[in-house]
Amino acid sequence: MNAIIKTTLALLMPDSVLRSSILTSLSSQFDIKIYDSVQSFIEAEQERPAELLLCDQTLLETQQSIILASLKTTSPNAQILVIGPSRPIADQIAVLRHGARGYFDSSLSTDKLSEALNSILHGEAWVERHVISGLIDELTHIPEITQQQRQAVESLSPKELEVAKLVSHGATNKMIADKMSITERTVKAHLTTIFNKMDLPDRLSLAILFRDLR
Repeated sequence: MNAIIKTTLALLMPDSVLRSSILTSLSSQFDIKIYDSVQSFIEAEQERPAELLLCDQTLLETQQSIILASLKTTSPNAQILVIGPSRPIADQIAVLRHGARGYFDSSLSTDKLSEALNSILHGEAWVERHVISGLIDELTHIPEITQQQRQAVESLSPKELEVAKLVSHGATNKMIADKMSITERTVKAHLTTIFNKMDLPDRLSLAILFRDLR
């Protein structure tokens, strides 16, 4: 029987207590590599590139944009999630702008962390549900809506259009499924079709675009 190949998760985390908790909870799901500094990760990354990076906010405090850019350069195919204490919306926006896929509040459960990591692994951005609408409203750099995208909106089916509009208001897949009386699997299928038709990478980009269309 072939061994199951786990997704590689790099923990960039000097906090040994938090690191130990994550390792204990997630080692059955991920192949976890531990680093106590950004430099140690960069030096070791050539061995086996990580698919996910969980980076402690304390490692980014001095030069967040430069360090995140360095991580993306070192591991261009990896998805980055920053973890730390609860932060204002503006800080979460900054993390997204600098190349991470989201910010995770370290006071939340490890089950929620697993959900966050799997979300960004599949191309989604991670932001807390109760702040997503505010986060979108605070964004100042909004991609220009092309004529092609406007035409793509018209190509969406009624159900796809409803899904897109609900996403723009911050609804999760479960909330959309409940609202439309469909399964979460169907919601994901609709989103995949929408991303392809709209030429968009993820739900955050979709939410921003539809917010601007309102």
